[in-house]
Amino acid sequence: MGPAKQNQEKPEPKQLTRILVMRYSSLGDVALTNPVLDGLRAASPDAQIYFATKKQYAPAIQYHPALKGVITLQGGGFFNLWDHISEIKKVNPQIVLDLHDSLRTHIIGMFLGNAKVLIYDKDAVRRRLLVKKAVGGSSIHTIQKYLRILEPLGIKPHLKINFEVHVSKKNQSFVREFSEKRKLGPTQLVIGLGPGSKWKTKQWMPERYAELASRLVEDYRCNLFWFGSKDEAPLIKQIQNRMRGSFLERGICLAGEYTLEQSIALMGRCELFIGNDSGLTHLASGRGCRVVVLYGSTTTSLGFEPWGPHSVVEVANLPCRPCDVHGKNACPLGHFKCMNDLTVDLAEGAVKRSVRRSR
Repeated sequence: MGPAKQNQEKPEPKQLTRILVMRYSSLGDVALTNPVLDGLRAASPDAQIYFATKKQYAPAIQYHPALKGVITLQGGGFFNLWDHISEIKKVNPQIVLDLHDSLRTHIIGMFLGNAKVLIYDKDAVRRRLLVKKAVGGSSIHTIQKYLRILEPLGIKPHLKINFEVHVSKKNQSFVREFSEKRKLGPTQLVIGLGPGSKWKTKQWMPERYAELASRLVEDYRCNLFWFGSKDEAPLIKQIQNRMRGSFLERGICLAGEYTLEQSIALMGRCELFIGNDSGLTHLASGRGCRVVVLYGSTTTSLGFEPWGPHSVVEVANLPCRPCDVHGKNACPLGHFKCMNDLTVDLAEGAVKRSVRRSR
């Protein structure tokens, strides 16, 4: 009797877990989701992970090595949302991590069949109570809030949480070419500045940015990179025009001249970044910069403090701070002491301490 025939049928391929992460705004909030992608990748290296966000914020996460794809929302309105939902349904996610907890994400979740939807706790009530001074203490950091969503999946964050915003090889080459063209040697000190913000009560005065930048060039002979959106280019030009020194000493305005992807990559060339409480400050932290953040109407107690090495510059003991979770277009009390009393000397002291630590 011959040998028994072995079963020649190939085993069924293992069905990979499909995971969708949703966070649509704003720039800093999207950037801060990167550690969640780290956690998913470490726990499920074979999972197919997708990210849904607004098109303009995709550069903050799109090059994370855990992602199989990014599904972007192209604009506002019903028809754009419906097209977006249709693209998400093609992925057919089994697990959905809602890191936004908004009406939009709830609507999307309704169309995803039997997917397991987990929604993060944004701690909204406590943050509002902090603004109203009804409770003390602080809200936990946004990154830690995001990571809590992984616990029902049996994923616990590492003791040391890494925060990195990844860039493409193409943009790494762009940075090298950019530096070579401008003769920026590897030891040349480059300081980035982000003077803009969506909210006026988070913006330090242009004339003070100009004075601080002038002092830095005079003291360190450093190169300045000015970061911002296309709409913030006039603000940066206004600051540069107020500075002392030559045209070249006033630095390079990147706003409106380079894409967000390229700007994020160039942040990695900066040893130090100075900015308001904004998305750019978080991106700079995620690119390895030591950060000096100038706080006005908001405070670190709200949970949006930069994650990496940083210094906070603020006017202490103002009972009106924070006056809002996100910021306002004008000081509700009319005096704007949180920024009016934040002097150039105060900011310069923090910057000089940070330069010493970074070199």
